[in-house]
Amino acid sequence: MFKRSEKIQIHGVTFHGVMSAKQKAALQEIANVTDEKDWEGLKGVYCLGSVKVQGKDVLGVYYGQFNDNLPKEKRKLQFEIDYIKYTVTECPIVFIDTTKNKKPHQFAFIILHELGHHVDRMTNGTLLKEGNRTQEMFANTYALEKYSKIEKFQTKKLKNIPFLEESLTQWNKTPHLGAYSLRVQIE
Repeated sequence: MFKRSEKIQIHGVTFHGVMSAKQKAALQEIANVTDEKDWEGLKGVYCLGSVKVQGKDVLGVYYGQFNDNLPKEKRKLQFEIDYIKYTVTECPIVFIDTTKNKKPHQFAFIILHELGHHVDRMTNGTLLKEGNRTQEMFANTYALEKYSKIEKFQTKKLKNIPFLEESLTQWNKTPHLGAYSLRVQIE
């Protein structure tokens, strides 16, 4: 378990921000079911009270790169979490909404989903396009595979995740994705 004052990392990637004890415990479960190579290149995970993209509330965001057209001095993100100011100058990073993902199983799934976007980008060289069905399905499939290995979350219901039901159906119908059916509760 992570101590309160301890720097929280999964496979060398630091988690910043405010998390409940149950959310922190979920990070240990994530560490147990993910591979170090999946985290390679990720510069950090920032747990915010709220996350918005173009004015819309979202559960999490994978931020892959800064716009190459921006001058170097403008390639940065500045924000504050619980009175601590952050300036991020390296990507890729992940933002997680800790308010909408209070339940540890939902928190874990969203982190795994965003990590799935990172794996997609690093493996397939794709640039994330908001709402892209194929990319969302890839991230969901990655998250479903890892999440299904966390036994204590098997009876918990996930909610408000785009394309999740479709991703689960595709997994269970496609033999090459896995030799077993996934049983995940969706609300």
